Amino acid sequence: MTTADPPRARVADWAGLPGDLLACVRELLTAVPGRVCFRAVCRSWRAADGPRPVPRMPPPWVVLPLGTAGCSAAFTLLSVPTMQAFRWSPPGGAGLRCVGSSGGWIAGAYIDADLKIRLSLLNPLTDARVDVPAPFGRVYHLSSSSRSATEEISLCNAFQKVAFSPSPTEHDFAVAVVTRNRSGKAMAFARAGCNEVWVADLGPFERGGDYIRAQLDVAYHDGKFYYMTMSGQVWVVDMAAPSPSPAPFATFEPTMPGLIDRRHHLAFTGDGALHIVCSSIREHHSSDGNMLALRYAPSCTAEQGSSSSTWAQVTCLHGQAFLIGDLNQTLSVHADGDDGAWLRPDCVYFTNIPLCSLLAESRECSYGRAWVLHLATGDIRRPLQIKVDSATGERRNYKVERHWGEDYPKCVWIMPSMRRRCMYIP
Repeated sequence: MTTADPPRARVADWAGLPGDLLACVRELLTAVPGRVCFRAVCRSWRAADGPRPVPRMPPPWVVLPLGTAGCSAAFTLLSVPTMQAFRWSPPGGAGLRCVGSSGGWIAGAYIDADLKIRLSLLNPLTDARVDVPAPFGRVYHLSSSSRSATEEISLCNAFQKVAFSPSPTEHDFAVAVVTRNRSGKAMAFARAGCNEVWVADLGPFERGGDYIRAQLDVAYHDGKFYYMTMSGQVWVVDMAAPSPSPAPFATFEPTMPGLIDRRHHLAFTGDGALHIVCSSIREHHSSDGNMLALRYAPSCTAEQGSSSSTWAQVTCLHGQAFLIGDLNQTLSVHADGDDGAWLRPDCVYFTNIPLCSLLAESRECSYGRAWVLHLATGDIRRPLQIKVDSATGERRNYKVERHWGEDYPKCVWIMPSMRRRCMYIP
């Protein structure tokens, strides 16, 4: 006797919904995130968006806090190419300090009612939120009169750099944090299913805090965290291991010694190759700044341009671009190079690092905002803005542009995303 196959689950044909029903859904969506998500479902939904299209907000975006210190109850999400923006309030109601980003997600830190320092991962488009169960320290006093200042200092020390796995869920995430403890700098790690962080000490301070940050960075790639210590040693931690522990990976010798302000940013291209983007300032209040990108190439020979080093300078990222900053882990994004596109291949876009202020001052232009390094030529300039469409009534948002200029030291890059490994919003 044979048994019948179980009935197949019915698959909803979302693209085939009647136009009048789509119009009803659209009318219920007044905020920009909901409209963006509506348009991103499929071509038929995008065509049904009607005569009230959302402002053009192509990626990349930057996230700016609405507040001068401590945690913010709302943030400005700004499309850098068009300078169009909207305001976003994190789910949960409490204020957060944005301390990092990965893809389309941001890392938000706060101090809870028990004075423990907490971290949440949030998607501003979908309002998805993943709370990391393990605390990253605590404060011992938080008065109402000095709350903002205490939050600012405590959260700055606890989260000096944050990297985490893409598209996190409650049951699948990994986080690494460059933090400060009593012995100096440390790496703190957390993952799903664990209620405590584990810490790897990086050694005592050598000089001021700005110098220390210059020597440290962390990045996530393919289930592993890579971080660089003050001595230039790159370590790797496999978060899938039963008991993750740091293992040596590579050593980086400073390419521009003697500089008073340096940033080293770890980044991975689509082929899995590790890169370091170096930005430097030789003297404050001068125009002597530089930036270059190097690729980890252990098989590189003298004929290939490197006699004794395993790091080779690159002028091509094979159709990709890097987005770097002091707070967010460096994002590697596809750039197709189409005419009119804002993101260009083989370029490094950067904001929120000391080199931005140096370039702005030396070229007598407004502070903050973004700059772009063209790797092929070594030229650094301000990226062009996409012209807005006068027919739709869009105008350049000068108010939010000034806001970015004033608060750029706290901004982070994001690439808006609604599903796993999706980088662009159609």
